[in-house]
Amino acid sequence: MLIKDIFQTRVEEKIDPVIKVSEVQNEDKLAYEIGSYVVTPAIERYIDDFLEHYTDTFYTATTEIGVWISGYFGSGKSYLAKILALLVENRTLVGHSAAQRFEARIPPGAPRRDSILRSLARLERCSSRVLAFNINTLADSKATPLPRLLLSQYYLSKGYSSNLVYARVIEAELDKRGQLSELHTAVERRVGKPWPEVQQNLNFYARHLYAAACEVAPDVFTCPEDVLQALKNAEKGELYNVQFFVRTILEDLAITEKATGKPCRLVLVLDESGQWIEDDAGRLAQLQAFVEEAAEKGQGRIWVLVTTHEDMASVYANARALQADMKKMEGRFRFKFVLTTENIELVLEDRLLRKNLPGREALVEVYNSAPGIIRDLGQLRMEGRLMPECTLEKFVDTYPFFPYQTHLIPEVVKSLRTQGGRGEQLSGSTRTLIAITQDILRTGRGRYLEAPVGRVVSFDEVYANLEAAEINPEVRREIQLITTDVPGATLLTRRVAEVLYLLSGITYLPRTIDNLARLLAESVDDDIAAIAARIRPELERLQKAKMVARIGEEYEFLTGVRRTFEDEVAATAAELRQPDREAGLRDFATTDVLGFATVPYKGAEFPVRITFDGTPVTREGFVEVRVVSPLAALGGIKVIDLEDQSLRPEEQQTIFILCDRIPGFDQDLNRYIAMREVIKNWKGDPHKSDEAHRLASDRESNDLEKLRRRVQDGIREGLRHARVVFRGSSRALNPKPGQTPGEAIREELALYWPTLYPQYDRVPVRVNQEQKAILEVLSGTKTPGQDIRNLKLYDQSGQLDLHCPLVDAIRLYLAKRQSTKQRTLGKDLISEFVQPPYGWDGNAVRIGVAALVRAGAVRILSNKKPYTNPADPELQDLLRVSRNFDKCELILEETEVDPDVLMAVRTLLIKLAGVRKIDETPAALHQAMEQFGRQLRSQAERVLLWAEPAGFPLPDEFKRGVEAIIEILGLGNPVHRVNEIFARSAVLESGVIAIQKLATFQQKWGKVFSETKDLADQLQAIEHRLPDTGVLRSFVENFMTARKKASFAEPEIWKVIQDAKAAAALELSSLLAGWREEARGEIEAALVRLPEEIAARCLPAELVGDLRQPLDEFLAALDGEKNPVRVAALPERARQLIAEAGRRLDQEAGKRATALGGTPQKPVRKVRVAEVAGISRVRTAAEWAAALKRLDDHVRKLLDEGSEVEFS
Repeated sequence: MLIKDIFQTRVEEKIDPVIKVSEVQNEDKLAYEIGSYVVTPAIERYIDDFLEHYTDTFYTATTEIGVWISGYFGSGKSYLAKILALLVENRTLVGHSAAQRFEARIPPGAPRRDSILRSLARLERCSSRVLAFNINTLADSKATPLPRLLLSQYYLSKGYSSNLVYARVIEAELDKRGQLSELHTAVERRVGKPWPEVQQNLNFYARHLYAAACEVAPDVFTCPEDVLQALKNAEKGELYNVQFFVRTILEDLAITEKATGKPCRLVLVLDESGQWIEDDAGRLAQLQAFVEEAAEKGQGRIWVLVTTHEDMASVYANARALQADMKKMEGRFRFKFVLTTENIELVLEDRLLRKNLPGREALVEVYNSAPGIIRDLGQLRMEGRLMPECTLEKFVDTYPFFPYQTHLIPEVVKSLRTQGGRGEQLSGSTRTLIAITQDILRTGRGRYLEAPVGRVVSFDEVYANLEAAEINPEVRREIQLITTDVPGATLLTRRVAEVLYLLSGITYLPRTIDNLARLLAESVDDDIAAIAARIRPELERLQKAKMVARIGEEYEFLTGVRRTFEDEVAATAAELRQPDREAGLRDFATTDVLGFATVPYKGAEFPVRITFDGTPVTREGFVEVRVVSPLAALGGIKVIDLEDQSLRPEEQQTIFILCDRIPGFDQDLNRYIAMREVIKNWKGDPHKSDEAHRLASDRESNDLEKLRRRVQDGIREGLRHARVVFRGSSRALNPKPGQTPGEAIREELALYWPTLYPQYDRVPVRVNQEQKAILEVLSGTKTPGQDIRNLKLYDQSGQLDLHCPLVDAIRLYLAKRQSTKQRTLGKDLISEFVQPPYGWDGNAVRIGVAALVRAGAVRILSNKKPYTNPADPELQDLLRVSRNFDKCELILEETEVDPDVLMAVRTLLIKLAGVRKIDETPAALHQAMEQFGRQLRSQAERVLLWAEPAGFPLPDEFKRGVEAIIEILGLGNPVHRVNEIFARSAVLESGVIAIQKLATFQQKWGKVFSETKDLADQLQAIEHRLPDTGVLRSFVENFMTARKKASFAEPEIWKVIQDAKAAAALELSSLLAGWREEARGEIEAALVRLPEEIAARCLPAELVGDLRQPLDEFLAALDGEKNPVRVAALPERARQLIAEAGRRLDQEAGKRATALGGTPQKPVRKVRVAEVAGISRVRTAAEWAAALKRLDDHVRKLLDEGSEVEFS
């Protein structure tokens, strides 16, 4: 089936695209215009609202007498205004009224059909007259006052002469006396010509006009001189203002109402009012004055319909008129109808592109044969703006155009006219959407009507259609010369340039190579990747000719000042040095770009101090996160450098993030910095032209922002594949599907928080109402609030627990400082506990101090005045107000040691140290703990030094025991030390046992543990290749359980693991042998096939040696591979080597075919879906979308490289 056979209408018959409101004489044409009008849902709503209000005013007065119709480029403004005028006038057109003809255009199922029909039936109750004209095309319209223009047109519509003074003084008065036709007959008799011809040149027939007036009205004019004098007197004294015009209309309406016995209306249609107003506030004020007068004096008897390209607010803004005036004008215009691109598209589909049933069925069959391909071909890739989707319905409705094309064409024409300095002026133009699309079908380059179904319109046809009327002559000449002036250029080169030029003003549409491929498609069978491969060299040719510039992934056609701009950008970019790039990169040192500002840990958000290549991003927090950008990574910073730096003592609370190296990142940054500099210079240069200033502003809001986003995307992509370095070790960042880099970084950093804040678990509380809680603690309330309960300040009996973690830590800190004669201010205490290793809430610390004050264990000094009474308001204020608390001095009260405490501590030390000769005095116990504690700390330090590099997990008892020993040894006061030993006796006892047990384990089993751990790690890396059951998997599971519970030092646990290890070693040796043999078999089979395949392709036999060399080397090294991870990968490595040999074989065959003049065979690239997609099991839609995207990108890349793809 041919395309011409699918349409319901005769596409080859030209449709008149321009509707003129003033053409109302030809009844056949008017009937056709009503019969062709497309009532879209929006139009249906507009007409219903208007007719309902208009007919309501037959019985009630109103000042809402205006209709403002706006829309651009062939949107149907004039058409709608003319339809409204024809309906209210309701003339009989070729035997049927306008209302009857319009009724047939309302869809039967339209929701407002009944309402419109009711309004149409009421129209005969009023006599309406229409005066319609294009105000912008009247002679001297912009220099003539509006009242004079309107009065002149009103008189002409009544058949008066074009001379306003003669019409007003002579014809109007004789008309009232019923002698107007007699006057015109007398003139015709004297001149010998019909009155319409006389109207065209009144001055030439002035003598006859004066004589005819004397003949018809001898009682008024006795001679021609009397007529002339009357005209002169009137010209001197008559004032043709809006009041006069409105009064004249109302007088005539009153006469008509008296004669007909029913209401009368005059409807004025002022077409293209926006072009008449332009940016002239004076003309806008005249229109406003007329509408205001007509509304106030007419009370609904005079109606005004205006059409403009822009809406009312934009017209007022362009004319720089007052907003208060617009508010008044808005009150007169009840209806503000906006005609959108969607409305134009619906009209196009109905009037031109409507399909017959066979055509529709043929198109449905075409679409359903490859819906995914056609949908992809017919939808442009873009963000932030909706474009019509290429659904089955839209494809059928708009074919042979794609839905996006009918949406883009009006935008393109609007853009071209704006570039040409004509705004959206379309008077007399035939460049409407219907005209363009019909011309393309009838006379386009592709001869589409004679083409078979399946052919689609390429977007360069739009350029060909607009070339003569809309394209800048210089651009047109330049594009015409492409095939002769650009080396190697073809017709496709020119088509690419044409499409790029059309898109140069459509800033929201990405001009990527994929979108260009879609725009240049010529058939539903076209492949986007193939088109992209064809146009890529054409773009390179245009770039070399400096006709096109590449901006990131987009391309732009360069003309005139744009080319100068690009030359300056390129020159500026070439001069940039590394310090310039680093300075430009500071623009991106924000949390919005990096995607994080805090780290989540146990329900709290910890602020961090972030720097980006040394530039501070945030300043709060005690942990520093140094982000190294892709630019610095390209400059040579390596992971090992950061690992070494992270081991320095001053960097123990610093985490480094090294972004991945992003190819082309420095070029994108260079272009961004250079463009920003050129834009700044051009905007600030008063000598630049207006066009240059506009271009600079346009680049700033569009291209510069795109480049900025590209640099941001580069940073985020670098973060997505970053390495995180902390205290000498690094980890790769692995975001989950659908997770942003910032979210992944927050999650990764949280893994280090237990190391940076090991004490946070003791008080993981964030206080909401600290002042209330402080007062409750000081008062000793028995029903504490939630904040106090969270801090666990009270024991089960409801008494204050001075040994709870918060209070205990504060007491210990104060004791240590007092033992070394240091004063402790409130700010010192807060600073200690909000920083690592604690990270506690400062408000919680103040509550803890309040508890100690309540217990009498702490005294507060402020200005050397002591405070101890919890009920003292001054003391309460010192604790409640953080500024006051910071300046207070905190003193831990000295206390005697209870004898029971002395006895308990002595018993504990004898048990732990194994020394019985310890006196029951604080000094003796202090000394005994000193000796025993130093010995324990030495053992613990040896364990710690071994455990971290060995990967040995330390149990909590060990960590708490080491912490307790260090804190107790830090107390120099014997009383404080004894009390602390007693307070932490349980922790100390379990900790000593753990330290001694791990010290023994390290001495005896340290080396064996490292070997065991290495084996477990290797097996875990190849867990997917291990048998589902058996000793290997049992060994891994036992090891991981012990690691999780940190129980390796338990003799029973260690024995189980060693037994499992011995059995695992035997089974592993069998597995390794099997993998070696599998790899050997793959290679040997390939070596057997290789000579046969070479011979089958008629290639030289000596090629065998070159191709088998890597395979032979692999075989030779096979038995020497011992690492289980590498041995497990041997079969896959073998398959990769075989695939590489196959690719080399394809290349040689291709070279031979080329040499013989044949078509070279494409190399075949095998793709393992699971490897490329990065996932073997899909659980969610988001995971599937991410996997599909990775697979699509990889396959497209291989296809672009000229390879064929084989899935495996």
